[in-house]
Amino acid sequence: MRKLEFYVRKYGPEAGRKLYHALQSQAAHAGVSARLRRKIDVMRGVQAPKPKPQPDMPLFPQSEAEPAEALTSCPA
Repeated sequence: MRKLEFYVRKYGPEAGRKLYHALQSQAAHAGVSARLRRKIDVMRGVQAPKPKPQPDMPLFPQSEAEPAEALTSCPA
């Protein structure tokens, strides 16, 4: 979350304050809306969507040319 001083510095004392408060209100409204939608869905008996399955593969697979020991050891 950005600070008020950032907006005041970038947009000036009057516009920066208004923009900061408008964006904070918009973010708060979005959070409230999401929570209310979840509560309404629970009351209606609608089940939440299932989380996406995580991939089984690592993000950065190690190749055969670069074993883990070669990367962690430091030649003296």
